[in-house]
Amino acid sequence: MNSAPSSTVASTVLSAPSLRPSRRSWLTSLLAAALAAAAGGCSVSVEAEVPDLAVTQHDIGVTGIPMAGRLGDVSTHFAFTQKLPAIDLPDSVESNVESAKIELTAKHGIEDFAFLKALRVTITPNGSPAPIELLEYEKKDGAVVGKSLLVDTLNAVDILKQWKDTAVFDVQVAGALPASEWAMDLTVHFNGKFSYKY
Repeated sequence: MNSAPSSTVASTVLSAPSLRPSRRSWLTSLLAAALAAAAGGCSVSVEAEVPDLAVTQHDIGVTGIPMAGRLGDVSTHFAFTQKLPAIDLPDSVESNVESAKIELTAKHGIEDFAFLKALRVTITPNGSPAPIELLEYEKKDGAVVGKSLLVDTLNAVDILKQWKDTAVFDVQVAGALPASEWAMDLTVHFNGKFSYKY
């Protein structure tokens, strides 16, 4: 991804991050029932599969690169801070949750991600000594990319053990980037297990 001129953009958080409520409510209700049973003197062991827990950062603005069409492939990177929504889990609950996929969704200024040839995403949780690489993507020859781009993460990391409150996402993109400002949503999809024993 070491191509052409690059620029750095500090994105403004334009809307609050979202967590799919059905997953959170289902998980919270299940654990609440387990805790109630434990309080009643019952021996309880609960293990729940979480197939898709999604956290989305909406409308991430990216500054265009003037005359990018004349320069050929260029690259840029931008960063934003994401707050992890409250999942309301008690401290006694063990998690093994991995970042499974990253999904980009085109918003204003672009119709699709056909222009994107390479993508790299890292996350640095608050207090973490070093960034965690989530993915590195290169578009395959002949691949057709539409309004959304879904990419498997590079490393299976129990990210929620480190991401407790806020984290900085750094996104690097390369290709025939737009000359004017554009925006996208970025969603981190998690899966894994929660377990509770009493």
